[in-house]
Amino acid sequence: MNTTRSLPRPLSVWLFTDNKPGHRNQLEGLLGALAARRPVICTWMPLDKFSRSTAAILKAGYRSQGPDFIFGAGHSTHKYLLLGKLLTGAKSIVLMKPSLPLSWFDLALIPAHDGISKGDNSIITQGVINKIKPSTRQDRTKGLFLIGGPSGHYGWDSPALALQIATLVESQPEVTWQLTTSRRTPAAFIDHLNRLEILLKLTRHTETSGDWLPEQLALSGQVWVTEDSVSMLYEALTSGAQTGLLEIPRLKSGRLQRGIENLLEANRLCRYRDWLETRQMTSAPTPLHEAQRCADLILSYFDRDN
Repeated sequence: MNTTRSLPRPLSVWLFTDNKPGHRNQLEGLLGALAARRPVICTWMPLDKFSRSTAAILKAGYRSQGPDFIFGAGHSTHKYLLLGKLLTGAKSIVLMKPSLPLSWFDLALIPAHDGISKGDNSIITQGVINKIKPSTRQDRTKGLFLIGGPSGHYGWDSPALALQIATLVESQPEVTWQLTTSRRTPAAFIDHLNRLEILLKLTRHTETSGDWLPEQLALSGQVWVTEDSVSMLYEALTSGAQTGLLEIPRLKSGRLQRGIENLLEANRLCRYRDWLETRQMTSAPTPLHEAQRCADLILSYFDRDN
């Protein structure tokens, strides 16, 4: 009797990308989650190099066995998703609230803060998908600060922020702290940190590689993120670390701020002023793992139709 079980057929996936780091991060997170469940053959389609070679791939997909799924993140990818769907018959999946009619796509993964109700062809996510995975290696004696910078929605107060960090570090001498910046972090902020002589390791964003943040999140028991850095907030929550919110001035209130308030109400985040009252962080919640949840839903959608 032959008891050999056949392996599932590999999924063929095309990924259209504008190569913006945040959009690429979303696509890599979803691709990794799919690959954890099924064999995957992927083809990256970078729009900044969209050329005759990419057009040839599209034509090849039309003439032969096309992909099962076509993914895209970033508004500039949307028309190419639809073109690929038209030529190959693949399912088109957009990783955001699309700028074109939602009904034109087979599926959309839309963050809850965009205010879209769940529909037959949409999955509502908590924040944006990312490539961080829940960790079992976190050490309560390791802490991490993730610092953003001023934006259209947030102002900046270097002295106040440096004081928040100094208070956190001085009140927890048993914790070894590390801090990293972003390309938006003002140079004046680092000057204020240096004047306070805070005991922590500074790693500038220019000194990090693509694997640096995932590894630090996997090891850090608590992570504090400036409120402007929404993507890093969700990455910290995905890792399973206790996550705190460093406060900076709000200039506007909108969908991103509503998303943060929802996280605070769900006790997934600890605001600095709340920590200051108790000197305790909220317990680490069940990690978010939206990439894997979405991958499982996509595969069930695929299997339903095959």
